[in-house]
Amino acid sequence: MLKAIVEAVYLAKKGREEILVEVLRTPSGKSFVAVHKNFEGKYITEEGDVKEWDIFELEGFKDVKDSPVEYESLPVDVRRAISSAFRY
Repeated sequence: MLKAIVEAVYLAKKGREEILVEVLRTPSGKSFVAVHKNFEGKYITEEGDVKEWDIFELEGFKDVKDSPVEYESLPVDVRRAISSAFRY
């Protein structure tokens, strides 16, 4: 398992699309970008119960829900990482 510290979290908007972006850094200094496009969903437990989740209910993401930023205002290295994974 890779251990990393969350350095920043952004809710970025580009047009009508929103993405949640986490900037993470490992103890060795490497940076990673995690992009979330789904903010809610459902899953079935082993007991057969249907559970729902919402990413904005998690402690690390509660604050960004009400403060979206424009995609172009993200740091250049973060935009470069996103565009290398997706066609942005």
